[in-house]
Amino acid sequence: MAEVLVVADDLTGANATGARFARSGMRVGTVAPEHVADAMTDYDVVIANLDSRHLPPDQAADLVTDVIEAVWPVGLVVKRTDTTLRGNIGAELEAAWRAVRDRVPHTTPVRALFVPAFPASGRVTVDGLQLLDGVPLERTELAVDPLSPMHTSDVAEIIAQQSALPVRHVPIRQITHAMLTADLLAGGEPVLVCDAFTEQHLADIAAAAAEAHRRDGTVWVSVDPGPAGALLADELRLRGRAGTRGPLLGVVGSATELTRRQLDAVARTGPVRFVDVDAARFGADPGHRSEVALRLAEALEASRFPQLVVLRTAGSAADVVELPIRDRRALPRQIAELVEGVLRGIERDLGAHALPTGLYTSGGDVTSAVLDTLGVQAFEVGGEVIPLAVHGILSGGLLDGVPVVTKGGMVGDDSALAECFGKLRRAAQARLRQVRAEVTEQVMPL
Repeated sequence: MAEVLVVADDLTGANATGARFARSGMRVGTVAPEHVADAMTDYDVVIANLDSRHLPPDQAADLVTDVIEAVWPVGLVVKRTDTTLRGNIGAELEAAWRAVRDRVPHTTPVRALFVPAFPASGRVTVDGLQLLDGVPLERTELAVDPLSPMHTSDVAEIIAQQSALPVRHVPIRQITHAMLTADLLAGGEPVLVCDAFTEQHLADIAAAAAEAHRRDGTVWVSVDPGPAGALLADELRLRGRAGTRGPLLGVVGSATELTRRQLDAVARTGPVRFVDVDAARFGADPGHRSEVALRLAEALEASRFPQLVVLRTAGSAADVVELPIRDRRALPRQIAELVEGVLRGIERDLGAHALPTGLYTSGGDVTSAVLDTLGVQAFEVGGEVIPLAVHGILSGGLLDGVPVVTKGGMVGDDSALAECFGKLRRAAQARLRQVRAEVTEQVMPL
C-alpha cells in the first residue's frame, strides 16, 4: 500500500519528482487522477498528475482536494510545485492543506512545509526569494512566459496571490537541525517557507520536520519540487517495500589534499555522514577505535539507500607519513577489521538487508585489506568509471553480490569521487530492482 501521495500539476514535473523517490528503490507510479485509488495498492509512491498548471485556480484547487479525499489516509501528502513557481501555487497549496486539515483531529497541528529550492538544478531560495541560477525570477526570461509570466520572486507574495493563509519565513541562518526543530515547533502559522541553497539544507529541514512530528504530532503537507518531499518521507520512515535496504558505504584511506577536495564535492551533491579516523591515534588508542566503531555503526544503522556513509582518514597526508612505518603498514588492516566488525554486528542485530547496498574503497592498501577481511573471493570487473577507477560486483563474503567501485587516492579531478558514487548508486539501484523482481516472481501464484 502506498504511503506517499504526490499531487503534481504537470507530467514532466511529476516524473522528475518520482525519480527522487525511485532512487531509494521505492516503486513509483505516475497516474491520471481517476486511477489514483487503484494505484495505491500497487506502488510505494503514487503520483497524481492533475495537469492543472494552467487551469483556473478554483478548478485546480478542486482537483487537489478530490485526489486527496480519494486516497486518505496516507502517510505523507506532497504537493509538487514548479521549480520556478509558475502555476496555481497558492490555490493548490491551500487546497492540499485544507484537505488534510479536515481529515485529522482538530487538536493535531497541520502545516504546509514549503521548500521550493532544487539546488541540483540551480533553483535556490534566499531571503524568501526564489532564484534561478542566482537571478530573481522576474529578471529572467520567465518574466515573459506566455502562460505564466513571473513578476516577482518573493515566495510569500506568490502564495498570497491566491491564498490568504498566514505564512512564516524561515531564513537560512536558522536552517540547522537544532535551531530549525525549535523554530518548527514554535508559532501556529499554517505555512512555513524555508530558505535553502544546498542539499544539506534540505536534509536539515526534513530532519527537523520529522523531529517536530515525533514531538508534537505535527502532520506535514510537503510543498516542494521533489527533493525536500523525498527527504521528509525518508525521515518519517515512509520507505515502502524497499525501505530497509542499507546505505552506500565508502572507506577512504587516502588523506591527500585532492581526496579532501573530492570529498567536499561529494558533500555538495547530497547529504553524507562522515566518520573520521585519527590516523595518529587509531593504532595506539583502543578507546579511539571503539569510538570510531560506535559512530560508524550508528551512522550505518541510521541511514539507508541511497544515502551515503563515509569512513575517512582525518588530518593530512603529512600526519600519516609521520607515523612509525610499522603503524603505517598496520593502519589499512586495522581499518578493515573495524569495518568488518561493525558490519558483522549490523548483520547480527538487524539482518543482512541492513548491510551496505554498495561499497566504495579508495587507496590500494585499504582496498586490498577491506576486500580480504570481508571474505571477498573475486572482484567481477564491470568497467571503468574514469581511468583508474573501476566498478564491478563483489563475489563471496559478507557483501556477496554487492556493487563496488575502487579508485586510487591520487586519481581524477575534484569531481571524480562524485562520479564514482553516482555510478555506485545507479548500480545498487539496478541490483535492488533485480532482487525485487526475483522476489515478486517467486511469490506470484501459478
